[in-house]
Amino acid sequence: MSPSPHSGSAVQDASAKTAAKLSRLIGCRTVSQADRDTEDRAEFTRHAHLLRELYPHIADAVEQHTVGITGQLWHWRGVAATKPVVLMAHQDVVPVEGEEEWDHPPFAGVIADGRIHGRGALDDKGDLASILQAADELAAAGFIPGQDVYFFFGDCEETSGPTAKLTVDFFNAAGVRPWMVLDEGGAIAHQAFPGVGAPVGVIGVGEKGVMDLRLEAEDAGGHASAPPRFGAVQRIARAITRLQHRPFPASVHPVTVQTFERLGSTAPGIIGEALRLLARPGKVAGKILAQAGAEPAAMVRTTIAATELEGSDGTNVLARRAAVTLNIRIAVTESVASTVAGVQRRIRDPKIKHTVLSSSEPSPISPVDSDQFAMLESAMAASHPEALAVPYLMMAATDARRFTSISEHVYRFAPLGMDKAQRGSIHGTNESVEVAELGKAVRFYTCLLRGL
Repeated sequence: MSPSPHSGSAVQDASAKTAAKLSRLIGCRTVSQADRDTEDRAEFTRHAHLLRELYPHIADAVEQHTVGITGQLWHWRGVAATKPVVLMAHQDVVPVEGEEEWDHPPFAGVIADGRIHGRGALDDKGDLASILQAADELAAAGFIPGQDVYFFFGDCEETSGPTAKLTVDFFNAAGVRPWMVLDEGGAIAHQAFPGVGAPVGVIGVGEKGVMDLRLEAEDAGGHASAPPRFGAVQRIARAITRLQHRPFPASVHPVTVQTFERLGSTAPGIIGEALRLLARPGKVAGKILAQAGAEPAAMVRTTIAATELEGSDGTNVLARRAAVTLNIRIAVTESVASTVAGVQRRIRDPKIKHTVLSSSEPSPISPVDSDQFAMLESAMAASHPEALAVPYLMMAATDARRFTSISEHVYRFAPLGMDKAQRGSIHGTNESVEVAELGKAVRFYTCLLRGL
């Protein structure tokens, strides 16, 4: 008798199989670039072909479409098409800086110490491999989903490229209005909330907007031996300092209220009381969270990070032009326009030029009181019964935001457990995922697909 899909041995088996396949996917250097002509197209093509090779049963069961250059849209026809579901993950990864600093080569997919190591293990190939492993096992058993399922695997998510939008255009042309869309975003988070020891399954119901804003200042330049009191570099430095000293206001959004209500309902004693105190809309709780650390602060306000600085071309030459690029994550209560105006008010310098390089408005909020959210909770109860499901507002941007124009139920959650150090490794050094978590994620997607 074969093991039940919910048994421990089945999860271990799925963990090992998924890890072996994920190792091969990590070996593809699918590093996306803003200039797509500079990408290694052979690696992207190899990755797309590998998906068909590693998951032959689901590959044979679907209609395959290539979107953009190497984006994959697979259509698994169900018994009905009245409530189509989109499951998403992305094939591309961010670049690696300082490969010598990694404990294991970032594109080797090394399995060691109960983990699989490499760029994309968490963001987002681990999730992708788990989705397809669940679907492949079901397809091999002759399973047909109750509703149409679309698998979308983008190839330029990390650079906010066009493939997701092209996929939305495809759905519009086909008249498909997804009943639910599920993309990466939240996770089974450990150590995410002060005083909360149990893991928390954070499901993103919306996401902040994102904007890259360039500030530029010009000056006469000249020789560095006779520097002026206040030049272009100093002007930009003052702007950065003013933004740091006057952050955007902190306020608790109704979704964040729900987050802390759920956390407070299960936490004992003084911790529960403190969490319930934070579950109050307004500025007081917002100010408390803003002082509790980077992650809580990002939940309650628009954040600004200075990421790229530009100045003189020579060590002994005064800059004729200085600039900084600000990566801004816009709170759902703000807009691109109001955020630009807020930056201008804080800088108070009419001589600084502002240029919006790219922008995306905050997304609409998907409902928590819905059959779709309940389905995600049910699948999480099967894969991670120890975790508490809570809604939250995502701080990062995903391809999911492109789908809000065609679906009112867009959620962001990848069922992989990770602690604070692992979350910090995303886009950083020594990214890894526990092998055991892959099996749990396969269980999550198996339950989800069976429940349609």
